[in-house]
Amino acid sequence: RRSTGRTVAIVLVVLVALLGVGGYFAYRAVSGVVGGVSGLAAGGGGCPAVATSDVDGVLGGSFDVISMGGVASIAAPVLDSRVLADAPTCWAVDTDDSAGRLARIARYSGGDAVQRFAAEETTAKGTSEDRGNGITVSTSSYFNKPVQAGDQAFCTTGDMTGSAGALVRRGDVLVYVSTNAAGGGVAGVPQLSVDPSEGPNGAIRFATDDANCDLAVRLAATVK
Repeated sequence: RRSTGRTVAIVLVVLVALLGVGGYFAYRAVSGVVGGVSGLAAGGGGCPAVATSDVDGVLGGSFDVISMGGVASIAAPVLDSRVLADAPTCWAVDTDDSAGRLARIARYSGGDAVQRFAAEETTAKGTSEDRGNGITVSTSSYFNKPVQAGDQAFCTTGDMTGSAGALVRRGDVLVYVSTNAAGGGVAGVPQLSVDPSEGPNGAIRFATDDANCDLAVRLAATVK
């Protein structure tokens, strides 16, 4: 759909601005998925996990909700795929394509949901591994805070497009919703900041993280 293609283009511009020299590589990565994502949007239909009316009601406005099945990796450069990366995914794109407001809705169901939630939370908090000979390998944190939702839940900080979300477990079902709607879309991504006191794997934060967390929790509650 037209709005999907334009949203991808807006995301591309923001990535180039945020990454500077690395923007060229972001350009190559994102431009390579524009056609694929737009094609999926044209034939993808609605999302079996959530009603479009619920997306519209929680995020405000009117959204195209696109089912992407298990092929979310195609759109990884523009979707927040940090959590439940391999789960069936739907992408919600604001029909007012001037702002680039979007959301990812991922749903996973399985008997290992408790263990997978714990693993996702551990990864989100960042890791440090001592590999000997004075070499330590660290991963950055994107954990924001625990929240009260379902049986277990936590929120993430914003990714490089300003999308932040919530992972919620309800029994054997995990739902990850990530959105940038609270910040007015990718066209209005606020300045990011890093707290040096958090160390090398401290989380990058946006001013809109908590507001997007609240939206994500509310939308996750509507996912079947």
